[in-house]
Amino acid sequence: MNSTRINISIPHDLFAELSRNVEPRKRSRFITEAIERYLRERKAKRLASEYEEASAEIRRVNQELEGTVSDGLD
Repeated sequence: MNSTRINISIPHDLFAELSRNVEPRKRSRFITEAIERYLRERKAKRLASEYEEASAEIRRVNQELEGTVSDGLD
């Protein structure tokens, strides 16, 4: 896996908790997995929101078409 070295700043208390829970040589992997998980969840929420919007639009169009289709078919 290609990787890029970055320099970030995090609050001291967050770093202290990270240090207590993750071995020093495994922090990069832990942070990478956390970012990947966060981005997947964010994408899933965005897609769900877009699906809901599309679903609402489909329902609206269907309701309009129901009125049009039933006109004159009595």
